Amino acid sequence: MTYRTQFDSELDNLKLNLIKMSDLVIRNIHDALHSFLEMNTELAERIIKDDQLVNDFEYAIEKECMRIILREQPVAKDLRLITAVLKMITDLERIGDHAADISKLTVFMEKTSKPLKAKYTPLMVDVCEEMIRLALDSFVNRDTRMAHEVIEKDDLVDEYFIEIKNQVASAIRETRIDADYAIYLMMVAKYIERIGDHAVNLAEWVIFSITGEHE
Repeated sequence: MTYRTQFDSELDNLKLNLIKMSDLVIRNIHDALHSFLEMNTELAERIIKDDQLVNDFEYAIEKECMRIILREQPVAKDLRLITAVLKMITDLERIGDHAADISKLTVFMEKTSKPLKAKYTPLMVDVCEEMIRLALDSFVNRDTRMAHEVIEKDDLVDEYFIEIKNQVASAIRETRIDADYAIYLMMVAKYIERIGDHAVNLAEWVIFSITGEHE
């Protein structure tokens, strides 16, 4: 095995672990929302525990990146790729934190007599999950077009957030929602909106890894 072949194999392993980390994060986001909408504390507690797995991924990938940098002393595009991985795992870890935060709200709330089915909340999560997957696909395929598509989708997440805010405000005025639940629902929506922002960060680091420019 030549030096370059071995180095490429190490970079491919980094990409693979990054994808595994993102798959876990996406699953936790999806389940966290359902735990809140269904007031499923058992599911919520599982997600809170699983957040440690996300942290473990971040630590392992960061350690491997530093090992490669110190041993191989990469330059140019290889160094940009490793730098992007280090930045991306930070955003993925924070996305995982937000999934755990949503689950903690479920545990705090336990149950409510006046839940509100905010139809835009699942739509927000669907878009965020798509953004994360698209960002990782753009990274693996080195496709800046796909990365820019992720950035553009964030506008839709913001629109859904405004719709939820308006729906909650209307429900409060008409006393169709518990005050505590209204606050927690808005917190959930805000966490999801922040997940969208982190997905944008992922895409921006993908662009950096390819072009050397960070928008």
